[in-house]
Amino acid sequence: MSKKRECTICKHYGKATTEPQNLEKQNLFDDAGNPIPVNLCRSHSVQLFQMGQKKFLISNYKILTDLIASDDPKFLELLERTVRANIDQIS
Repeated sequence: MSKKRECTICKHYGKATTEPQNLEKQNLFDDAGNPIPVNLCRSHSVQLFQMGQKKFLISNYKILTDLIASDDPKFLELLERTVRANIDQIS
């Protein structure tokens, strides 16, 4: 059984990925420099490029507050660490 291809950010917000055939595999990096692969739709991929990893993760902090379940534990750990370390930047 193949795993449904969808944007990691859209999925955590409960939104359908508009064009799953156009997903881009991007790497986020943890504190040790280890890559964490994520699938991003074009919109979120551009947002990551424009903002940089730290601001991108901080801007999506609401994923942590509304989370029910996820199959991306490494992404969530990185998101949580980044948000906790930069809590003062959340508006």
